[in-house]
Amino acid sequence: MKTTAERAEKILSSWSILYEARKKFLTQYRTVWDIPVRNRHTDVLLEELAADARVLEIGSSDRQIQRLLAASLPGAAYKSMDIDRETLHDYYSLDDVGETFDAVLAFEVIEHMLLSDGVRLLARAYDLLSPGGKVIMTTPNVAHPTHFFRDPTHVTPYSHEGLGGVLLGLGYEVTHCWRIYDAPVVTKLMRKYVTAPIQKYLGVDFAHTLAVVARRPDERTGR
Repeated sequence: MKTTAERAEKILSSWSILYEARKKFLTQYRTVWDIPVRNRHTDVLLEELAADARVLEIGSSDRQIQRLLAASLPGAAYKSMDIDRETLHDYYSLDDVGETFDAVLAFEVIEHMLLSDGVRLLARAYDLLSPGGKVIMTTPNVAHPTHFFRDPTHVTPYSHEGLGGVLLGLGYEVTHCWRIYDAPVVTKLMRKYVTAPIQKYLGVDFAHTLAVVARRPDERTGR
C-alpha cells in the first residue's frame, strides 16, 4: 500500500491519476452550482467538531479560531501552526508536529502555495489525522469572477473538481462541500433566485469561497 507522501508524488507526476480522481469527484458535484450554500465556514466548523476534539490549525494567523472554539467548544484542545515567527504559535513547521488530531484546519491556505506544495501539505495533514479524523478547509471559489484575483499573494487557483480530485487522490473521503456566501437577506435572495440563471449562463458564481470537509478513513475498520 502506498504511503500518503507517495500518493502525493503520483498525483504530481501523473496527469491521468488526478484526471481520474477529478472525474470521480464530479459524480458527487457535477457543477459548482450543485454545491449547496452556507453562510459562514465557521458554522461548518462547529458542526463538524466533537466537543472534545483535538484540533490543529494550519496557517492560523492571529489564532482567531482558538477564540471561537474557547467560546463555543471549551472542551476542544487547540494547537496552531504558522510559518510567521513574529506571532506566537505551537508549531512553525508541519515537520515538527509529532502528535495526531481529530481535525486539521486550513482556512484560505493552499491558494497561497504552489500546487506541489499544496498537495504535499494536504498529504501531511492526512498523516496528522487520527483514523476517522477530518480536514476542514476553505479556498477561494474560482467560479467567482474576482475573489481569487483580489489578493496578489494568491498563487494556485482550485476549481471544485480540482480540489476534490486532489483530496480523493490522496486517499481522503470527501464528506461535504459547501459554497460560502453571507449577505443581507434581500441580497442573498436576489442572487440565489433572480440573478443565478444569468450567472450560470455566463459560467460565474456569486459565492466567493469553497469549504470542504474530507475524512481520513479508519484503516482498522475499513470505514
